[in-house]
Amino acid sequence: MLGLAAPTPYDLRFRLLGIPVRVHPLFWLIMAVLSGGENHLPEVLIFIGCAFLSILVHEYGHGLVSRFYGHPPAEIVLFWMGGYCACDLGRQRPWHRLAVLVAGPGAGFLLLGVLFLVGKVFLGISFADDLELVQTMVGLSSGHNLSMAYFMLSRTVQSIYWVMTVINLMWGLLNLLPILPLDGGRILEVCLTMLNPRQGMRWAHIVSLLTAGSLAMVFFRWNQTGPGIWFAYFAFQNYQVLQALHQTAKYGQVEDDADWWRR
Repeated sequence: MLGLAAPTPYDLRFRLLGIPVRVHPLFWLIMAVLSGGENHLPEVLIFIGCAFLSILVHEYGHGLVSRFYGHPPAEIVLFWMGGYCACDLGRQRPWHRLAVLVAGPGAGFLLLGVLFLVGKVFLGISFADDLELVQTMVGLSSGHNLSMAYFMLSRTVQSIYWVMTVINLMWGLLNLLPILPLDGGRILEVCLTMLNPRQGMRWAHIVSLLTAGSLAMVFFRWNQTGPGIWFAYFAFQNYQVLQALHQTAKYGQVEDDADWWRR
């Protein structure tokens, strides 16, 4: 999302399901900042652990489906606010690439479903409680309708349940917005490129610019500076790419090959 992460001597490295994984030290730092736990170390550690598991599952969704289609990933890297799966999507057929892109958020939603199932079977949390939690997250409820089963959980378990729901649902939905370089933007780019191989990429960046710019203005108007800056950054990124595409087209360097993905 913010470029590739150069290896460092402090990276955590391991291999899981045949795919190398590398965790950049900035990942831990950014997750600690995002936790908002301030001086509450247990809350910070819970957030970091939940983020690590959730983002790793997300990237493995991309990686395993890519490997299924014959393009095993070189590695999975957790970096900054997320991560990336280093696999060669460039020569995959469009439908294969769509499957790889959708698999990331899909894996996160599946993990959330497993969490809700575990909550119901082992913790006594009903699906109505899960719905109430989601409504509370988006400001549609105060959480007063949660059952006693939820409030009888320890503070640690409540915190884990809440953070896992936020990351795998709210972050997952955010990631599906039609904004490059988010997965939703990449899905849009593939679809538009299938529709118009020459202009699809440019259209995707235009949609991304307008969507990110509009959301940035909305969040700034709501005095939500953090999300406003984040979406403004995405808008600026897409503006830069559009400028580069314009310059490339101006000097006649656009590749006119509708069957690039067949090679």
